Amino acid sequence: MNNRFFVFLRRVVGGELPLETETCRFVLASLLDLFMTFLLLYFSNRGMMRNIVVESNPVADYFIRGWGTMGLVWFKLVMVTVIVLVAQVIAIKRSTIAKLVLNGGTVFVGGVVAYSAVLLLQNLL
Repeated sequence: MNNRFFVFLRRVVGGELPLETETCRFVLASLLDLFMTFLLLYFSNRGMMRNIVVESNPVADYFIRGWGTMGLVWFKLVMVTVIVLVAQVIAIKRSTIAKLVLNGGTVFVGGVVAYSAVLLLQNLL
C-alpha cells in the first residue's frame, strides 16, 4: 500500500481530538442522563415510585414506545454522536463556538440529570 495512506491513517487515528476535555464532559453528562432516564422508567414501570414517570421528550418517547429500552439507548447515543461530530466540525474553524456548543450542552444535560435525580429521590417509595 501507499505510504501516504499510512501517514493519513496515523494522523486520523492517533491524532488529538479538538476539545477533548469538553467532549468528554458532554459524553459523561449524556451517559448519566441515559442512566437516570433508565432508572426512572425502570422503577416507575415496576410500581416502585409514588408517581408514574414518563419520558417528556416526544422524540425519545417515540423510540421507547417503538423499540423499548434499546430504542432509547440508540436514540440517545445517536444524538450525542451527532452533537459531538457537529462540534468537531465547527472546531476546525471556530473553536470558541464549538466550546460553547459542548459546554452549553453539558450544562443543559447536567440540569436534566439533576432534575432526574430530584424526581427519583422524591418518588421512591
